[in-house]
Amino acid sequence: MKRNKWGAMGLASLLLASLLGGCSSGKSASDTSTNAGNAANAEEKVTLRFSWWGGEDRHAATLAAIEAYKQVEPSVTIEAEYQGFDGYEQKIKTQLAGKTSADIMQLDLPWLQELTKKGDFFVDLKAQPEFDASGFDQGFLDNYGMYDGKLAAVPTGVNTYCLIINKSLADKLNVDSAAQWTWDSLLEAGKQLHAQDSSKYLLLTDHAALRQDMVTMLKQCTGKQWVQEDYTLGFSKEDAAASFDWLYQAMQAGVYQPLGESDLFFGKIDQNPKWINQEIPIAPSMSSILPSLKTVLPEGTEVITALPVIAKDAKDSGVLVRPSQLFAVSNDSAHKTEAVKFLSWFMNDPGAAAILGDVRSVPPVKASQEAAVTAGKIDAAITNAVELGLSHAGLVDNAVANNSEVQKIMDDIVQKVSYGKSNAEQAADELIASLTSKLKDLQDRE
Repeated sequence: MKRNKWGAMGLASLLLASLLGGCSSGKSASDTSTNAGNAANAEEKVTLRFSWWGGEDRHAATLAAIEAYKQVEPSVTIEAEYQGFDGYEQKIKTQLAGKTSADIMQLDLPWLQELTKKGDFFVDLKAQPEFDASGFDQGFLDNYGMYDGKLAAVPTGVNTYCLIINKSLADKLNVDSAAQWTWDSLLEAGKQLHAQDSSKYLLLTDHAALRQDMVTMLKQCTGKQWVQEDYTLGFSKEDAAASFDWLYQAMQAGVYQPLGESDLFFGKIDQNPKWINQEIPIAPSMSSILPSLKTVLPEGTEVITALPVIAKDAKDSGVLVRPSQLFAVSNDSAHKTEAVKFLSWFMNDPGAAAILGDVRSVPPVKASQEAAVTAGKIDAAITNAVELGLSHAGLVDNAVANNSEVQKIMDDIVQKVSYGKSNAEQAADELIASLTSKLKDLQDRE
């Protein structure tokens, strides 16, 4: 897997130019799939399991696409296994270890990076003639799907970390929805809002979003990965202490909703009553979450997107652009060929794209983008977020920084600071000591 900073502007041109065009002409993926489906009528009936996480919008669209596939491959039944994010990672890892995983599964990038080191769990899609990868940007596949020369998974969409803003509410609260926030200006605006009305907070969050903010601060401060590929730290104690001090001030001032309240909705922030009842105007999140956050607001509410917070003197933007998720086919599937055929249809077919729209952010295949745009299924706010993210993309996260054990260390310390159980100096010392020990352990396992 390549972990260098990829050509964001080149990929931006490919993705965003296609969003402005019409549907491509010529023979569609559905033509080929339909012919395959006619031939399959005479074949033995096959049942496949398809596993994913998401919100209600994603569930509904994915189920509708599965239903449409019955017309393409009548002999294939897709059993849907879907849920919220919480608990999904552990379920997938347990199933893979026990050889009971779904045939097709949605994965998060850090899990794939770890799992490909532990075993040969996934079909090499590059070696499967049934899978059409021609519509994907090759650089995107190389950076996020290729491991040891194998295409272990494909991106479900192009996703970027952004600010999702309830503009209608922001305007009502006199919060500048057009601002390019710095950490200082965000802290000041959040203080003012909460001081005026203690039921209001500027930012919707959970511990994962706070971890992302701390990591972003460190990248912006140093211009380096916070954890580097050689298993060393990319920041100093002073860098970490400054970040944790900002977090402590922000939590004390009511910039963020208290973590004890917000973490009740970890992985399902669209269900947070503070967002639904319009008491928080801004949600720092991945662009793919926007449909779920927008659906729960009153009809007519204007929701826009903006760049995430960037420090005034940032050495790197820290703007995260990555796959929304990834799709892989299990090597333990009893029906690999049919599973690969379904995944190829799901990613490439214009009819599928028109159903799925932007529930996994902007589709990574050009023809699918065009079909979704023509069908009116891509929200302009998501297009804006991806365009901004691609044109301001920061360092690409490496596999070590994405390791779940490494991230858990930051999660734990972020929570201590948020609850006032650790000050900035203590938190910085603990972070460095814990990471140094964990990174040595991970390196020894290599």
